[in-house]
Amino acid sequence: MAETARETGVEGRIVNVSSTIHSWFAGDDALGYLDRVTRRKIPYDPTKAYALSKLANVLHTRALADRLREMNANVTANCVHPGIVRTRLIRDRDGLITNTVFFLASKLLKTIPQAAATTCYVAVHPAVAGVSGKYFADCNEAAPSRLGASSEEAAKLWSFSENLTAEKIQKMMSVHVSAGGFRLQVQSSNTDRGMALA
Repeated sequence: MAETARETGVEGRIVNVSSTIHSWFAGDDALGYLDRVTRRKIPYDPTKAYALSKLANVLHTRALADRLREMNANVTANCVHPGIVRTRLIRDRDGLITNTVFFLASKLLKTIPQAAATTCYVAVHPAVAGVSGKYFADCNEAAPSRLGASSEEAAKLWSFSENLTAEKIQKMMSVHVSAGGFRLQVQSSNTDRGMALA
């Protein structure tokens, strides 16, 4: 994307969808919590995990924007809260309680076009040209949570993600070198695939 933006002179825009629910993560040690859950040292809490995933969207966007600036890329990265909208994603949850809650909250819910408006605004509106690393809601820049606003937490998440990814890749791949060439062994969850090169 950075190369295409440079060649065309047209700003590239990355828009990550987060949620105001990112502020539900109540803790100062987001990465410590993530590490403990990943390594199965503490029980998985779906609500806390969802809030943390949305916080990770906000922090990732901030760190990505920093890296794009360092590259002098003509690309921005921002994240948005689309609002609360009833979609078919919860179709399996239809029932008296869910339907009652959504009926009572219907005046607060957004339609799908309303929910898409902020994403579209950040993706194409001229007023957002050059704006990067920000959080938007209702087609306006908004303040993320205290943790979501932390450049230090964003940098720590980026580093944590790189290390975790490297660990996973290292476990999946091994290279066997011999006099006649080398063999790359890639392990997936259900089969091993190999490629011999001379």
